[in-house]
Amino acid sequence: MNKKRKLQVSNGHYLDFDQTARLIHTVATADPGQKISMAFLEEETGLPLRQVRNRVSIARAMGLFKEKNLQLTRFGNLIVKHDPFFENKGSLEYVHYRTAGNYKNLIWYEVFNTLLVSEHPLDYPGWLGYFRRTLSEQYSRQTLRDHLPQEVRFVIEAYTENSLKNLELLSKDSDKQLHKRRYLHPTPLVFGAILYHYAETVKTNLMQVENLLDAPGSPPMLFFMGRELFGDTIELLHGKGYLHYEGTHDLNQLRLREDLNAELFLKAYYEGHEPGDR
Repeated sequence: MNKKRKLQVSNGHYLDFDQTARLIHTVATADPGQKISMAFLEEETGLPLRQVRNRVSIARAMGLFKEKNLQLTRFGNLIVKHDPFFENKGSLEYVHYRTAGNYKNLIWYEVFNTLLVSEHPLDYPGWLGYFRRTLSEQYSRQTLRDHLPQEVRFVIEAYTENSLKNLELLSKDSDKQLHKRRYLHPTPLVFGAILYHYAETVKTNLMQVENLLDAPGSPPMLFFMGRELFGDTIELLHGKGYLHYEGTHDLNQLRLREDLNAELFLKAYYEGHEPGDR
């Protein structure tokens, strides 16, 4: 991949959906002719400029803002309208997928696609040591000393102390070792959205189940699902007609419908209907 990666997503701030809600509401309700800038958000939200910049960085990592401007994405607009404080489990599932599955979000992505896959349970110093070793040739000693600890702590706290802990993907034992946990009950419509978005990123509507299980950024990888749980989830989506699942002794593959996409699944989830019905 040639996408430029971002080490500093949080810049020392923690995940705060209340402040995120203030930002995206301000953008969504601004006058159509208003130029949205960091200064405008500072004035309208009352947040210091540095905090606005960092909150926007976090919100952009979650897929709420477009990459090159301060316009909301389609997901961002759905959140503003239906779940501005991220109280629904499905919203948290999709946020996790968009952040942990985005190669650009360096620490977030590597935690769920390499560290938790290849390493035994570690505590915070263990995570920090892992990233200092793996990133030693890519970043300066000062960056790894001053900025890396903030980003590692940010991800740990997001999943163990802040809102994403409700997904129960990470647990911390009495020795502060961090353990991954399989995600047993994905929300069908949201998981459909995740599958369709992932398929769009890899530019295919036909995917081999075996290849998905250990593909970086894939839904079963990010939710620690394993073969059986992922297969059961795909069977459920197949039964609802959201995709076609073809299972044989030699080949298990899923084929996505050409008339559906991630946005239709998300709209269906928030508005309470079947994808594509409205």
